[in-house]
Amino acid sequence: MSYINFDKSQLVNLEYSLPKELLRTSREGAYASSTIVNCNTRKYHGLLVVPQPAMDNGNHVLLSGMDETIIQHNAEFNLSIRKYQGEVFAPKGHKYFIDFTTEPIPSQTYRIGGIFFKREQIFSHKDGRTIIKYTLLDAHSETTLRFRPFLAFRNIHSLCKANHDVDKSYEEIPNGIKLRMYKGYSYLHMQFS
Repeated sequence: MSYINFDKSQLVNLEYSLPKELLRTSREGAYASSTIVNCNTRKYHGLLVVPQPAMDNGNHVLLSGMDETIIQHNAEFNLSIRKYQGEVFAPKGHKYFIDFTTEPIPSQTYRIGGIFFKREQIFSHKDGRTIIKYTLLDAHSETTLRFRPFLAFRNIHSLCKANHDVDKSYEEIPNGIKLRMYKGYSYLHMQFS
């Protein structure tokens, strides 16, 4: 039994859930941090935040988040949530939460109609690596999971805007890709198995 557990009524209430945050760190100063509903509300929130010695030795958000979408019968259900200026939230994936627990591994369970889906996230304290495990617990018809990484490549103290300096190239590696949006940054490796 987990000593930190939140149920659906707590998770869908953003006034309750947004102030509650989870922080995982590594020995090298890297970390992953967000709210319990995966809505980044602060500049320093991110799925992968790492020091960049070649830049300024400060922490930089490389991967802000991973936007997941469940697709069934050509209907798309976005599981992510983003906060925009003026208290605007879109998409509103938090409405699919059933529960959130931290033990033994931080995990969230979702329900979309007859689909039950679990997302577990580990942050390696040794090498600053985020590992996410997705488990389809129950589905009565063909189900697809689509991933859209929300990249940042910025210092934690600043925000960035769309610009023409972004390097959109990537290199294929076993089971994934590696990329960096700007010269001087470390490569971000994204792999699936």
